[in-house]
Amino acid sequence: MKNNFTFLYVEDDPKAQEGLKMILEDDVKEFFQASNGIEGFEIYKRERPDIILTDINMPIMDGITMVKAIKEVDPSQPILMLSAFDDQKTLLEAINIGIDGFLPKPINVATLLQKLNQVSKNLQEKYAKEELTKQKIEHLHDLAYYDSLTNLPNRFFFNIRLEEALQKAKKENGKITLFFIDLDGFKNINDNYGHAAGDTILRSVAKNIQNIIREKDTFARISGDEFALIVEGMHEQNYINKLAQRVLDAIAEKINFDGDTIGVTCSIGISQYPNDCTTKDSLLRLADKAMYKAKEDGKSQYRYSHTQTGEIK
Repeated sequence: MKNNFTFLYVEDDPKAQEGLKMILEDDVKEFFQASNGIEGFEIYKRERPDIILTDINMPIMDGITMVKAIKEVDPSQPILMLSAFDDQKTLLEAINIGIDGFLPKPINVATLLQKLNQVSKNLQEKYAKEELTKQKIEHLHDLAYYDSLTNLPNRFFFNIRLEEALQKAKKENGKITLFFIDLDGFKNINDNYGHAAGDTILRSVAKNIQNIIREKDTFARISGDEFALIVEGMHEQNYINKLAQRVLDAIAEKINFDGDTIGVTCSIGISQYPNDCTTKDSLLRLADKAMYKAKEDGKSQYRYSHTQTGEIK
């Protein structure tokens, strides 16, 4: 019923406070107490209880004033009010604020539980809808930013990450290394073993590369058999060389598919900021050009782009 929810009771009468606490504390997730509106509002801001029950007539800050302050923060906050007097003007003001119901004082336990049951049910429906909406948003986010086959960032997300990395490097006088990776002879795998085998290879590539890179680096699937890796930070050339070789080795790992052992290699083109160029498009163009040089030189290897000398090595 209510034991999944937190509860705040704002009441200046200590006996009433303790009496209701004895009745409800075993039925709610957590029971908070306040003796006036100021204290109640502070507890609300700190704890954000699911349900609030408050008296109207209290010292220091009355219930109406407190509820107004709470509703300014969250208009949908469930609030029940208690009143020992029949003041139509005050009751109408409370209704206009948007409270969820009135309870007369002294409290009738059966009536209170009935009201709380209804509020609890409404909250459950609200949270269920919010969770469904959250799941839909997360699904749309994944569709927009991630490749559905490999779960890697897609071209769109990769471009965002590369631009972010460039801006950070420019601000911090840093360095970026971009790997442009193309699988060698991937079409033959699809033709000889079928697209299911090709998909298995692509998933294997994604998994193997993610296992050897740092969490801060970005490995993305750009298109069918093309991938890219963003390596951020100031690294010695020896580190980049070793990483490039590890990428070659990881992608070359063979897989078993329907009794067949299938392998694939890759060619890698490497460009660097700021050594080679200073823009995203130039980094991509130079890395792509270096990758084709690696293919021309026999595949299954990496090549750097060095614009200072006009060469691709």
